[in-house]
Amino acid sequence: MNQQLSKNTSKQESKIVVEATNLNHSYGEGKLEKQILFDINLKLYSSEVIILKGPSGSGKTTLLTLMGGLRSAQSGSLKVFGEELVGANKDKLIQIRRNIGYIFQAHNLLKSLTARQNVQMSIELHEEISPKEAKEKSIAMLETVGLKDWINYYPDNLSGGQKQRVAIARALVSQPAMVLADEPTAALDSKSGRNVVELMQQLAKEQGCTILIVTHDDRILDVAERIIELEDGKLTRKDKSKQELISN
Repeated sequence: MNQQLSKNTSKQESKIVVEATNLNHSYGEGKLEKQILFDINLKLYSSEVIILKGPSGSGKTTLLTLMGGLRSAQSGSLKVFGEELVGANKDKLIQIRRNIGYIFQAHNLLKSLTARQNVQMSIELHEEISPKEAKEKSIAMLETVGLKDWINYYPDNLSGGQKQRVAIARALVSQPAMVLADEPTAALDSKSGRNVVELMQQLAKEQGCTILIVTHDDRILDVAERIIELEDGKLTRKDKSKQELISN
């Protein structure tokens, strides 16, 4: 009981980063309209790592992109960093996105830029960081994800796993308030995948960053404070403890 009280107290002391209330989302119009998310009620807190699981087509990526301001939220309420995103205009969504790091299955690297330049381009969005500092931070982050010898390589000369690590470095380099990761370990071997999620875990602890990871990779469940599941657009078995899920 004392352990549960401690857990609840910790959450109360943490800052709410994302708060979804009766959030719904559909694609298409008229007879072609298909509802993807149903009455999502969820809170994400600062400094925590959350894993979102669920079968393909359950709405995980849709929920991720709504939280990241990449799609317009339609109905209910979705607050990110205290800002309401339902009905938000383009400028507000852009402002929200400046504080979020994204890692998606597609690497989305620019072929004309080196690994370092792809990473540096993310941090250059922050005007307070000088070009010299941006370059140094980009190199340091690439070294952290194991790409010290590939800093000046172009994407076409990198393997799929290396491209994914560049994308991860790009998402983490500016120390965002939240990182949204869609299958970040899918193209990585076991050791590289473990290094990546441990780096995210470290970021959460040291910078107060919120990390939400969509994954089918059961090998990384132990990094999460919470594991939530989405099925047919609805949250099921919310806040299931990682120990309970791992033991199944």
